[in-house]
Amino acid sequence: MNFNTKLMLTAAIVAGVLSVGLLTYNQNQQTSAQSSGFAGLDNIPGFNIFKDAVKDKNIIPSKTSNDYLDIDKAVVGKTAKEVQAVLQTHGHIPKDGSGGAFGYGILTTQGLNAIMVSTTHKGVLDSEDQKNANDPRWHNHYVSLEDVPDDPCGTNPAVTSITFQSPGEVVVSKDKAVMSNLPAKFKGTNALNGNPLTLNPGTNVQNVVSFVLEPFFDNQGDLEAVCVKDIRPADKVIKN
Repeated sequence: MNFNTKLMLTAAIVAGVLSVGLLTYNQNQQTSAQSSGFAGLDNIPGFNIFKDAVKDKNIIPSKTSNDYLDIDKAVVGKTAKEVQAVLQTHGHIPKDGSGGAFGYGILTTQGLNAIMVSTTHKGVLDSEDQKNANDPRWHNHYVSLEDVPDDPCGTNPAVTSITFQSPGEVVVSKDKAVMSNLPAKFKGTNALNGNPLTLNPGTNVQNVVSFVLEPFFDNQGDLEAVCVKDIRPADKVIKN
């Protein structure tokens, strides 16, 4: 992995496609939300909010720049092996990379050691789900964060490991997002260094949050840290 690749991977995460590719992807998102058959989603109380959003053609995208970071409601379902969640945000969720590097995370009793996240960004290929480096499609990661003493993040945690693979699935439509089939334990590759990585968040969900990312560079232009900031818990979390 060369320096530029590593730099962009960490900056974007968990830090646009051509017009035709993006249009095709958006259409696929709409279809998969209704026909993908994600196991157990129909059993989550409140899943109808997502299905209704897919059917509703009259929803107008929010004019507020980042109110998609405000999660009004998160409905979470789990088994011993998997977690899935339906998120309703306060604004239209960007799918074209215009929102920058941001995402949503599911926190368990493992805290910062293992977090299930869904992210979007453009300009970097950091997921097996992307078609190319300019593909801003939503994808999942398992990540670990850490409060590193004397780093530029201050009171914000820094990204210390992130899977190249995309565990489970994520579907986004308008102001709704579905994160599904997220395994309790995942073995993959650390995108930061290419080493094997195993993260075990479990299924004991504690909270659902949104976040943005901010990279810091030293005087030589080398990446010093990627900080996770503006972490916002959901207004309401319903656990099933």
